[in-house]
Amino acid sequence: MSTPFDQFAKLQAESDEHWLDFIKTELALCFTFSTIAARKYETGNQESAAKSMANAEKAYETVIQFLSDPKHSKHLTGEESQDITAELERLRDRLDELQRFRSDDRSVDNKLR
Repeated sequence: MSTPFDQFAKLQAESDEHWLDFIKTELALCFTFSTIAARKYETGNQESAAKSMANAEKAYETVIQFLSDPKHSKHLTGEESQDITAELERLRDRLDELQRFRSDDRSVDNKLR
């Protein structure tokens, strides 16, 4: 029979897992929006591309906000933290490249690969 502490520990572990899934989903969403933005820039649809970029930036900031909060980040293992940080750096580079090439290059996505 499990104790209330065992039940709490199980719920905490599940919560940590859901939180990590949320962060990974937000990162995937960022990359998706950045890919959409690149395609829109390539086709000359600056307005739609800018909206996709804004969505990517918003999702990026959401991840940063959660990772900056010790209440949430303390539940990450060292490896999880390193993986997320590496993905954030990769994403930041991609978003910065899109900002630089957005108005004058139709082959934006090829440069980002």
